[in-house]
Amino acid sequence: MTVRVTFLGTGNAFADGGRSHACILVTAPEGRILLDCGGSSLPAIRRACDPESIDAIAITHLHGDHFGGLVFFAMEAKYAPRRKALRIGGPPSLERRFKDASVALFDDFYRDLPYLLEFTVLGATAQRLGPAEVVAIPVDHVPESEPYGLRVHIGGKLIAYSGDARWSGALPTIAEGADLFICESTYYGTPDPVHLSATELNAHRDELHCGRVVVTHLGKDAIAHVASLGLEHAEDGTELVL
Repeated sequence: MTVRVTFLGTGNAFADGGRSHACILVTAPEGRILLDCGGSSLPAIRRACDPESIDAIAITHLHGDHFGGLVFFAMEAKYAPRRKALRIGGPPSLERRFKDASVALFDDFYRDLPYLLEFTVLGATAQRLGPAEVVAIPVDHVPESEPYGLRVHIGGKLIAYSGDARWSGALPTIAEGADLFICESTYYGTPDPVHLSATELNAHRDELHCGRVVVTHLGKDAIAHVASLGLEHAEDGTELVL
């Protein structure tokens, strides 16, 4: 089966280099799933596909550049209008945080939705989320954001995604056996307590028992050294076929 992975947003929280926030569209014969939906994601989603064709969204953690776009996605879906269910999986506090953000931004829009909006807490046991089976594994990032990396089985392929994370033993576990490991590289060589650099990732590459590794979530340091990353990197709009 053919699985397409489209990077709709590859930037960090500050949109360095004019990149959109984290958002990855995965398309398979079974359907479509988004991995993260950062605050600036909706325009890129609409350029790539009909938003109603997206069956589910998996969120790695509760920072706005990874889940803030859910509010705008759900609002657009109300007025499209969307008819089929939308299933969203992520950390334990995702549903509450989504509702808080919705009330803050568009309280009057979230009454009488014409579609089912269903939240699922992802974890170590594989769960069906739209067209995919998803496992979530805790990673080292800002603890209050409830950070996880994802293992997404879809279309006979395994896509692993770090979310935001510094290096830890969780990353080889997430990447194990994956056809594609999408990993953050906010920095080129600058040490950081909650993010990875390309230098660190290259130093640990032999520990990642997976196929293709592609880095995303690039900050200005990584962008300035993009030709020297030593790793395949994604741009907004990059499409891979697995």
